Amino acid sequence: MSGNEAKGKWKLWSGVIAVFIVGAIVGGLSTTALIRGHFLHVMKSGSSRGVHKPIAEKLTEDLSLTPEQRAEVERIVRDFDPRFKEFEQQARTGVRAVMSEMEAMIREVLTPEQQVKYDAGIKKMHEEMDKRGGRKHEWEGPRHEKGPGE
Repeated sequence: MSGNEAKGKWKLWSGVIAVFIVGAIVGGLSTTALIRGHFLHVMKSGSSRGVHKPIAEKLTEDLSLTPEQRAEVERIVRDFDPRFKEFEQQARTGVRAVMSEMEAMIREVLTPEQQVKYDAGIKKMHEEMDKRGGRKHEWEGPRHEKGPGE
């Protein structure tokens, strides 16, 4: 293999790797936004809020419940509401922790210039979520140690 062929292959592989890295970063940001947005939307419209009537209606229709059975099913589901709400809160907290950890790990892969853009993108995503009402707390910014000159 001549020197020019080796250089050409090196450039080709460098280009492929660069495209892969950029794709991974863009994909990571997009996935983060989609997952967080979808999960918080589901959590905001919450399955436990007023769920006893739709469940009772569906069971009444599917199983031909008597009025007494329907009332009892509504009572049972209503009694479980606090447990659903507790689970939702735990899930929200868990998702926030996982998302923060993922964002921090992605950030570690980036150059300082990319980190600035990434941080701005994450902040914008959080602000948009705040506007939609999907977040209940203020964004604290990326969780990283400040380096010299930051």
